[in-house]
Amino acid sequence: MIQILPTIDKQEFVLLEQLVNKQKIPFQQAGNRCGFPKFRAITFGLTKYRCDRFISCCKGNEKYPELFQELFRIGEKYCPISFTSVYINNNIVCPKHIDKGNAGLSCIISLGDYSGCNLVIEDKIYDAKYTPIVFDGTKLEHWNENTLVGDKYSLVFFNVKN
Repeated sequence: MIQILPTIDKQEFVLLEQLVNKQKIPFQQAGNRCGFPKFRAITFGLTKYRCDRFISCCKGNEKYPELFQELFRIGEKYCPISFTSVYINNNIVCPKHIDKGNAGLSCIISLGDYSGCNLVIEDKIYDAKYTPIVFDGTKLEHWNENTLVGDKYSLVFFNVKN
């Protein structure tokens, strides 16, 4: 099941875009995810660190409290699934993958001054720019087209796998 929700007015994201633009989202090591290039990303809410056997609060919650609050406000207003976590990707072109660390449905919304880099789920192309897309990333292979021009942020609302 893939659900495309109505596009959200860009004005709803003004504060969020200001907050993500003023933060320096850290680089992730390319080795963290097989096949992924070096990219900028940060997680908010709950996480299960790769070395840990338990779920804990993300470091970004306390480091960027305004951003944390705004992400969860957006999620509670526009994301139709329950979620424990929000992942922000910045300018990443994801290779084909399945979300092994997630549980169930995810909701993706992209924002920013960009074009291209559409979401592809099981070979079908979707434009997530200000448009929530809900699907089960643990079962459906997905990736981005390698056509990014500009500055893109992708918000991924999901539940951490126990």
